[in-house]
Amino acid sequence: MKDTLSKKVLYQKALFSQDLPFEPQYGMMLYVEACANEEINVYFHKNMEKVVNILGKSFTYLPEMLDKLAQIVEYNWPETDSAWIEKAKSDPSWIQDSYREILSYRIDKENEMPELPLQITESPMLMRYEYATDKGHIFTLFPLQYHNDTQFERLLNAITQVPHLDSNIFYSTIIEESPLRTSRLSENQNIDPREKADKERIDILADEIRQRIKEMRLIGVSDFVIKKLITLPDPKLSTLRITKDYRIILPDYNDMEISLPTLSKVVYFFYLRHPKGLRFKELVDHREELLQIYSRISNRDDSAKMKQSIDDLVDSTRNSINEKCSRIRAAFVSKFSDDLAKNYYITGSSGEAKYIPLDRSLVMDEAGIITQVSQ
Repeated sequence: MKDTLSKKVLYQKALFSQDLPFEPQYGMMLYVEACANEEINVYFHKNMEKVVNILGKSFTYLPEMLDKLAQIVEYNWPETDSAWIEKAKSDPSWIQDSYREILSYRIDKENEMPELPLQITESPMLMRYEYATDKGHIFTLFPLQYHNDTQFERLLNAITQVPHLDSNIFYSTIIEESPLRTSRLSENQNIDPREKADKERIDILADEIRQRIKEMRLIGVSDFVIKKLITLPDPKLSTLRITKDYRIILPDYNDMEISLPTLSKVVYFFYLRHPKGLRFKELVDHREELLQIYSRISNRDDSAKMKQSIDDLVDSTRNSINEKCSRIRAAFVSKFSDDLAKNYYITGSSGEAKYIPLDRSLVMDEAGIITQVSQ
């Protein structure tokens, strides 16, 4: 009997309001339950990678989103204390509240099919998004039952074979058992920025960050959950603190440190000293100032090599200054969103003066590197 149940897939079309608290995408799969089902939740927690391999990367399971939500908040609101994540983990009642709210947007409950052996509105279920109409959003509902791990895995695999609905017919069908899908999600490659030209490096980094955020947002449901968990203010700029040992700290972003190679840090401090900005071709006129900053913050004793590094930096025929600016930008956008980061890194149109937009009243110069260079 259990083997038969493992192949049987009940499903039903359902109409949800256009005012859903998230933006659905075609094919998304969302797990919901009116009351917590311990067996199914334990299975998901223990086998999430396998479940995603079966159902696809658009599968959304709210408890699994907490760590991703922490990353979203940290990247977009770096000033936010993430203690609320721990609170959410210790008190998961918000999950059931979220499920109930999502289910409350269904507007065709009177069309329940009484002959179905499972009551779809009461059982744990998967909701698969199909399409939008002038009346609302159409989902396919798949009620779930757990007997054992093997049966449940077969059921999930069978659900993926159910064709997308394109009519008003309600369904109950049997899907023949098929092997577990073995496709894997494409894994992010660890790209070493130093192995590529600087423009390629920063473009790759930006693309990776955009993709990471896109995946973390999980087709909009995460925004809905964030609003359920915490009221976030508009992102704000942090002060920038330069410590006595020349570290760059953002105190209002939970003392986040921005790490830079020494020469990139020289360029950064130099541009902080010049709020109105300078064109790259003008750097040659400030060679001694750059060398003084380098001498002060570097632990190197080889003055000849230091001078050569500065000569390369101000040489307009070389790419050294562009490399350093790319590193600076990468250091910030890898920590938080570009909407905030663009205030901190060196920017400016091609051929025009380059500058750091940050209001200098937000700079805390404990080392005196911005106001003076000489020791």
